[in-house]
Amino acid sequence: MTISAVSDVFGIDWKTVKRIDIAHILNTIPPLESIRPRNIGIDEVAYQKGHKYLTVVRDLDLQAVIWVGIGRSTATIDEFFTELGPERSKEIETCCMDMWDPYINSVTKHTNAKIIFDKFHLVKIVNGSLDKLRKRVFHAAEPEKKRHFKRKRFLVLYKRDNLSEENEESLQKLLEINKELYMAYILKEQFLDIFEYENRHNMPVLRLIQWMDNVEDSGIKELLPTIKTIKRHFDRIVNYFDFGYTNAASEGFNNKINVIKRAAYGFRDLDYFILKIRQTCGFN
Repeated sequence: MTISAVSDVFGIDWKTVKRIDIAHILNTIPPLESIRPRNIGIDEVAYQKGHKYLTVVRDLDLQAVIWVGIGRSTATIDEFFTELGPERSKEIETCCMDMWDPYINSVTKHTNAKIIFDKFHLVKIVNGSLDKLRKRVFHAAEPEKKRHFKRKRFLVLYKRDNLSEENEESLQKLLEINKELYMAYILKEQFLDIFEYENRHNMPVLRLIQWMDNVEDSGIKELLPTIKTIKRHFDRIVNYFDFGYTNAASEGFNNKINVIKRAAYGFRDLDYFILKIRQTCGFN
């Protein structure tokens, strides 16, 4: 129930309801002092329009949010490590995150952790390149062929195994229109296969190197920046194959956070909002 609903049911002031709730949360969520994380994930979530973000730190083994900070700067995540303390910070073994320099800088400064770039972030980059190609092919296509592209974006970006038989047939017709798009789609599917969990120990590093060679040989200009990104961050990308951690659970946590936000019609008290996130997405 919302604060106002509880206030109406019990006939007490909404401010009193809020104070009771805050006291209850503070009394039940485990303090950071009681946690010694070994493997963490760092992600961001928008709490307001206009690029207003919270930084969310999860314990990947406990599968729980253990800290939330305002902003997504180096200073923000520095606060987490300051609260954790130098001894426990140095005990962190791995950290899974996106390729966000402020987070990288802080983790590097405070820990000896192996940084793992989240594979779903990499997939997003590859899909973004494929979508740019799809748009280019669409704009260059003859009028009678353009109709095949309308409302078909998801066909190109979805993993083929997840498509229905009908959608797979539509995809095949779409790919037959343009050889370059067909080649890029095959390369995207190969990339996804490399990062499948079951294939994590099946010579994935060599396969990734071969994949990059295949992309360069294809000459598809939209995919070439992806190769530069992978080469620049290669060691931290392939750390996934050694440890297997991802930020996959972040999507579920972000959905919960959005539910909290909607139920409250937006939080004006950001500290209270953070407490509600810790209560809902943490552990007891």
